[in-house]
Amino acid sequence: MQKKLQQILTELTVISDIRFALYRTPEEYVAGTLPEETCDPVQVAQFFAQAAHAEPVLTGDGDAYTAFPVWAVNETQLLIAEGASADVSVSGRMAAHTVQVFFDAVRRELDKNAFAAALLAGEISEGEVYKLAGRVKLKDTPRVLFLFELAQPLSDHTALRMLASLFADGRQDLLFLQDETHLVCVKAYEGDVTPEQAHGYALSAVDTILSELMIKTRVGYSTKKLTLAELRDARCEAALALQISGIFQEEREVAAYSRLGMARLIHELPADLCELFLHEVFGEHLPDQEIDEEMQVTIRLFFENNLNISETARRLFLHRNTLVYRLERFEKLVGLDIRKFDDAMTFQIAMMVLAHYRQM
Repeated sequence: MQKKLQQILTELTVISDIRFALYRTPEEYVAGTLPEETCDPVQVAQFFAQAAHAEPVLTGDGDAYTAFPVWAVNETQLLIAEGASADVSVSGRMAAHTVQVFFDAVRRELDKNAFAAALLAGEISEGEVYKLAGRVKLKDTPRVLFLFELAQPLSDHTALRMLASLFADGRQDLLFLQDETHLVCVKAYEGDVTPEQAHGYALSAVDTILSELMIKTRVGYSTKKLTLAELRDARCEAALALQISGIFQEEREVAAYSRLGMARLIHELPADLCELFLHEVFGEHLPDQEIDEEMQVTIRLFFENNLNISETARRLFLHRNTLVYRLERFEKLVGLDIRKFDDAMTFQIAMMVLAHYRQM
């Protein structure tokens, strides 16, 4: 691979008359026409420090070099070009794209996780799926896809390897970064897999990422899939589970596509129908901006305790009559007496519709 990269960068230098250097880490020079000793090591390290959060073009102090992040087999490498003019920026982008294309081809050819990434991205046709799967020794077996949404970017290659050893230690398991804040894990099972097993795995994974990496995580997961070709559908299911739970169930860390229930139906409603329903329930003034935090906590606990006034008052450390007064005040605000089952259900559905409407 290094020989091929050297050939590519040599040809790019001949075409553009600009010298390049490719670094895997600040200390590891991979290939290039710009000698390793030419680059300032401090500046190279600064480029790497900025790469996770910067634009595609990074210009160093003194305009000596311009750097272009390149994604290569689960890590970010840097292509450094000599100079920082507009011509260097344009030529450097083209060179970085050429190197990126090369890395993408290598990953698809040699790596099972890269194969999975390409499959889910729609880069592999149906006719090529099993031909390429055979090269990386993947076969049809029951699988569940887990999509992790990380609270902060995961750019450390060592951390990714650790997660792979914890979550994808089987030969038929798959794990790769979709982007810096989304991790895809496809867990394979020899026999059947129950919804309870998948849910337990998701909960355990969230706890592990928090304890090992100190990163808060949400995860959505698909239904069971029996073939590799179905993994594209699995990716859509997991993404939809994350999206819908983010709207309707913000506090939940784990979202199962098979457990979305009514939220999936409400998510399909068009805006005009939502607006019509909301005005039918609440009139002209939608209540979400008028319900203060104290009232929100009260309503949430009231529903959690199955509309039981005594138990809710106990959990809120309130006198029963104080809670009744608070619920009566809420009835005047929204026009619904949630102590009654029908009004409680109407309010619960209406607030879900309102959350979906606000999202749109």
